[in-house]
Amino acid sequence: MTRQTLFKSERCQYNIRYLLLLTSLGGWLYAQNVQTVTGEGMGMTHDAALSAAKRNAVENGVGVIVASETLVKNFVVAEDRILSKANGFVKTYEELSSSQGPDGLYTVTISAVVTDILDEVVKDQLALDLLLSWVRHPRFLIMVDERNIDDPNSIVAETEIGRLMGAKGFDIVSPSQTEALKQRKVNLASIQENPDQAAGMAAEFGAEYIILGKASSKATTHPMLGSRLSGQANISAQVIRADNAQVIAQETFHGKSTHIEAHTAGVNALRGAAEKLSEYLLSETVKRWSLEQSNARLLTLRISGVTYQTRRQIIEILKSEIEGIQSVDQRSFSAGTVTLAVQYAGSNEDLGAQLDGKDFGAYALFIVGETPNGFDLSAQAK
Repeated sequence: MTRQTLFKSERCQYNIRYLLLLTSLGGWLYAQNVQTVTGEGMGMTHDAALSAAKRNAVENGVGVIVASETLVKNFVVAEDRILSKANGFVKTYEELSSSQGPDGLYTVTISAVVTDILDEVVKDQLALDLLLSWVRHPRFLIMVDERNIDDPNSIVAETEIGRLMGAKGFDIVSPSQTEALKQRKVNLASIQENPDQAAGMAAEFGAEYIILGKASSKATTHPMLGSRLSGQANISAQVIRADNAQVIAQETFHGKSTHIEAHTAGVNALRGAAEKLSEYLLSETVKRWSLEQSNARLLTLRISGVTYQTRRQIIEILKSEIEGIQSVDQRSFSAGTVTLAVQYAGSNEDLGAQLDGKDFGAYALFIVGETPNGFDLSAQAK
């Protein structure tokens, strides 16, 4: 079996097993139970077969969420459009069997507990730990341009976001490193509109993601509160990938609190807003990663030592010969380095095993660097 045939056969395994149909016009129907199912996968390596088994388990256990957009005219259904999307996550799994056939292909069978309610992953620490391990514990740099009442050096919201995400097992760049960056007189306000610059800051500190935010609070009097003050806070933030400056989540939240002292009222309001924002950012990031586990995800390949012609050859071979690659798009080409955005279904380990030492005729590729979101490679003449 060739790699191309294998990949096509694996894709065929992920057909729809169950449909959750709407029972009334409009709206959504979600399956909210957790199921234990069996999944089987094949791959060129054990890790690739395990990833395929997880995807197969998600499809078998969860199926798809179906949205039915129904156009009703004179109480007669005129049109029905069904949109489906796999939406699940492996909470835990046990490997039942693993074998390597005479053709070199691995087959792995697992018993997996799966759920289709991705928000529940945030609440389930065991599931979240498994997901963080799968994405290789990326680091987050948190920087919030913050003002509490009249204090421009406030770090209440920034600290609260870091505390809450750290408690969930996320790897956070230390506050001392963040403070060192701020002391360089970085204009956080201008960076809010420049994802590329924000991504560069994250990469400089070894982070794969940056949470860039803006927060402020005020305290006002109110006839109903007597001597107490009303603290009002607003916070907005976005999560940006460092390797490609992609914004994967952004939102604004409001917090409020009362206290006899203005500063404290502002602090408590900022904490409340930061807690809401953290829950949202956690949820959106987990959803993105969860869907990537059972579908293709975006990785960045930076390949140095190439010419204009050889980079075209490399792109074509990546598309045709690397199992799991679904698309390759060139992002840039400069000074002998090409940056590629690759949609890949599988783990970093499996892709790395296929890329390192890959023969491209007169050249061979070698991995010289790796992040959770991609690889740095060097094209070397043989």
